[in-house]
Amino acid sequence: MHPTRWLVCAALCATFATPVFAQDFPTRPIVLVVPYAAGGNVDISARALQAGIGDSLGQPVIVENRPGGGGTIAGDFVARSTPDGHTLFVGSNGPVMLGPMTMPKPPYQWQKVFTPVSTLAVATNTLVVTPKLPVKTVAELVQYSKDNPGKLSVAADSVASINHFMGELLKIKTGITWTEIHYRGNAPAVIDLMAGHVDVGILQLVDTAQQLKAGNLRALAILGPKRAPSLPDVPTIAEAGYPDVQGITFNGIFAPIGTPEAVVNKLSAAIRTALAKQDVIDKLANLGSSAQGSTPQEFNAFLERETQKWTDVMKQANIKGD
Repeated sequence: MHPTRWLVCAALCATFATPVFAQDFPTRPIVLVVPYAAGGNVDISARALQAGIGDSLGQPVIVENRPGGGGTIAGDFVARSTPDGHTLFVGSNGPVMLGPMTMPKPPYQWQKVFTPVSTLAVATNTLVVTPKLPVKTVAELVQYSKDNPGKLSVAADSVASINHFMGELLKIKTGITWTEIHYRGNAPAVIDLMAGHVDVGILQLVDTAQQLKAGNLRALAILGPKRAPSLPDVPTIAEAGYPDVQGITFNGIFAPIGTPEAVVNKLSAAIRTALAKQDVIDKLANLGSSAQGSTPQEFNAFLERETQKWTDVMKQANIKGD
């Protein structure tokens, strides 16, 4: 064959390969890689989607747990996987952006290794205090800190978590001071808060809801744009007078970069269809989360904004991870 004709044929094959591949996709089970152990918020959120995505795409969906490294072990595994849409990462704030941006030698930067597919859920975060602390509003908490310098302590989970970053943002915007106490898991933090061993907590609603209802903790604000339906009398942080102190805890689905656009779009549509099912909405609501899908373009734009926001906080607070 003449070299010119060969090049034309090769170009035509490349042009039509992606649509044909997308039409056939998926050709085997889809694996959702979760960066945490089974039974946690992200794991349960992923499993809530299994049946819905499988029904839409005609293939089983498998959830595979790969905990460790603050979630980056799972992220790195997916980033190195074949970019064909069959291996996906269920990522959240920490392993997607906050962890890597604070590491001296991160295994990846999300912009270089992942293609965002769709958001999955948004969790509600709460600013709570032990009932032993004589404050009932955020303004009173800030004033208490100023009147009692060095006295307050705050419970947050691991360094470079969204709750840690939100605590730093609150410090930057209000001038509050406290001693940070990081916990391996939220359950021991809640126990210490109830006992009065620590004063303040920045935690997800799913971890505090039961104790708030029982009166063992006091909620000062919701650290997001909307009030929580289960806590209608608790103001948002903006309503409490601090509109610049907000943080979104998200879960989302990512494919390895290089995954064909048509495959990404097909996956995104299937995820959004699954998220619209009432049983999925109810399962996520039981976790204190709201089902929230997005197009790949919307998700990418959201991640870019969040990355810039928290990079600024990291620099101002001098946050450094391992």
